[in-house]
Amino acid sequence: MMLNLQKSSLLAATLICWLMSVNASESNEQAAKPGGDATGRLNYRSFIEPAKNIPRMEQLDFWDGFSFFRDPWVASPSITRDRDGLGPLFNARSCKTCHADGGRGRPSKHGEIAEPALLFRFLQANASKGDSRYGGQLQPLAIRLSHEKLTKPVQGEAQVRVFYEEITGQYSDGETYTLRKPRYEIENLAYGPLDKGTYLSARYAPAVYGMGLLDAIQEKDLLNLEDITDANKDGISGKYNQVIDAVSGEKRIGRFGFKGLHSTLEQQVAGAFVNDIGITNPIFKNETCLAHQVACKQAASVDPEHVLDIPKKLHDLTVYMSQLIAPPPARDLQSSKSKQGQTLFYKLQCQQCHTPSFTTDTSYEVKALAGQTIWPYTDLALHDMGEGLADKGIENLALGSEWRTPPLWGIGLQHRVQGFSSFLHDGRARTIEEAVLWHGGEAQPHQRKFKSLTKQQRAALLYFLKQI
Repeated sequence: MMLNLQKSSLLAATLICWLMSVNASESNEQAAKPGGDATGRLNYRSFIEPAKNIPRMEQLDFWDGFSFFRDPWVASPSITRDRDGLGPLFNARSCKTCHADGGRGRPSKHGEIAEPALLFRFLQANASKGDSRYGGQLQPLAIRLSHEKLTKPVQGEAQVRVFYEEITGQYSDGETYTLRKPRYEIENLAYGPLDKGTYLSARYAPAVYGMGLLDAIQEKDLLNLEDITDANKDGISGKYNQVIDAVSGEKRIGRFGFKGLHSTLEQQVAGAFVNDIGITNPIFKNETCLAHQVACKQAASVDPEHVLDIPKKLHDLTVYMSQLIAPPPARDLQSSKSKQGQTLFYKLQCQQCHTPSFTTDTSYEVKALAGQTIWPYTDLALHDMGEGLADKGIENLALGSEWRTPPLWGIGLQHRVQGFSSFLHDGRARTIEEAVLWHGGEAQPHQRKFKSLTKQQRAALLYFLKQI
């Protein structure tokens, strides 16, 4: 009887592997176009490519919106009324500063002040609030403005210096690896010491391509993946953050940001404008100056007629452009090495969080993105990633160890396009391999399986990830 059971198990395993290979072969033709018909062309110089299926006249709107993504903003008032409104406090002068070429910004180096692409949230341990003197996000820069309304210059809030500790580890076959663990020191606090219990949480600006397609996934399709109590006993208990939609006032699931704090792409773009560049807009109409930041409030009142820094037309153009930055096509999916890596991807059950495919809402407002079969490899849900990646705050329903699953499409192109690569929410991982090795919490069993692979198998899996 034992022999028969073993034979049955072997036959079942063989059948499953065969079915997986058949499905993989059938799906790879679709997966070669991760954005469906909205996939962009392969461009080794930039990720900024419009969806292929938008009409030529709409491409003009795309590139018009891109100019507001690319060009730097200036302080108000100025003669360039479509370009003023920067600050008074800010992190960067343009979207491109943090999202270089539509990808990620330049990573921060050991011992140096953090690059603009590395933002910092102020969190309180086990509480959903920021710091009383500095709010929810550090804004290290300030405009230089001379005006009779200002009793003193506006000061940036502080700077953060970045340090890395080297951590070594070993695969099952004896090969060693090195990881970087970041440490942050805040300097030059302009408004007094931080509250007791305030912690810094680093956020490394993500790539922006394909975000319109993620916005177009139906909420019900995402919620079908939610399993907060791990009812199916697979060790994965993904959940979605619950946030207030800034336009409708309704509670919705959060799908954008490393903690899922924004429910729509429009809100994510508007939030980045006001928090990162200091640009008010039709969704977030108030400056980020706190009551005791007197010079900041004075500077914000210098141009009272310029009520909103971004009028609705420019806001709409910027959002439209952001929706239509296309994911790049996949590359070598049909090679034997890539197919082996794909098989290992499923064998290690990476798809439990990195959901390969969705079909977007057929009634989505941008027709080019509606009804598309897409391959982002994410469920956009929060998962426990372990203490190694945890911060010490709570953001709505997101606990310190919980992070939103990032999409994987295009990650293998980052170094080729930008000349550098950094991964995870704080950019600590220099390679995809390091990112996998940082997986803990719910993903710890999968990380252990990765470490137990042979060198050739690891190379195949990483090769597949670089192709998608």
